[in-house]
Parts: sequence; structure tokens; C-alpha cells
Amino acid sequence: FTPSPTLASYLALLSSPPYQSQFTIVLFLAFFALIHSGLAGLRHKITPAVGERAYRIVFALLSLPNAVLAITYFIAHRYDGFQYLHIQGLPFTHNLVVLLTTISFLFLYPATFNLLEVAAIKKPTFKIYETGIQRITR
Repeated sequence: FTPSPTLASYLALLSSPPYQSQFTIVLFLAFFALIHSGLAGLRHKITPAVGERAYRIVFALLSLPNAVLAITYFIAHRYDGFQYLHIQGLPFTHNLVVLLTTISFLFLYPATFNLLEVAAIKKPTFKIYETGIQRITR
């Protein structure tokens, strides 16, 4: 595969200093999605060979470091590049962020009801998020 001149120039632009961190975070997130979704999709083939608990441990050992890496990189480079919205000084910004964070926590909390299950130590038994928005946001 030989990239077209347009694609090559676009990739060169993305890897240049003003956009380098945006390109890097997209790669980190794509790699995390590939690992996370790929292992989830292969669960039915892997678990008969290694067992349910070993699968959950391997899944956690591969997914968590990639998630931590992507989040850490994002936090370290959150002010790089062009700023699309200039809303830090507006009076509603802080309250909006607190409200959205609270809502996301309320949807996420049922999925972490038993932390031993989240940490892949104990087999999940209680599923409060079978349907609806809690299944999507878990």
C-alpha cells in the first residue's frame, strides 16, 4: 500500500508539532479499543482454553494499562493544539461539569457494585446493567 500524496501530506501534518498530541491520543485510543473490543470479541474462544478467571485476569492486565496510558497522556496534553470552545470563564461552566460528572457517576456506579468482580478476582454474579442506559454506559 502506497499512500496517496494527499494522505501522506495529511499524515505529515498530523505528526507535526501543533497536532502531534492529537494524533498520538487517537492512536492510543484506537489501540485501547482494539485490545479491549478484540479480547471481548474473542472471549468465547479463549475461555474454554484458559478458563474464565484466567481470561478475566489477562483481559484486565491488557486493558487497564492501556486505559491508564491513554487517560494520563490526555491529561498531560489537554491544552495542546487549537481550542475549539472558550467556555472556561463563563459562569455556568463549573456547574455544568459537576452536573455531567455526577450523572456519569450515577450511571457507572451500578457496574462497579462489587469491586471484587471488577478486579477479576471473583466471577460476576449480580448483573444490574442487563438493559438500557446502564448497559451502554458501563
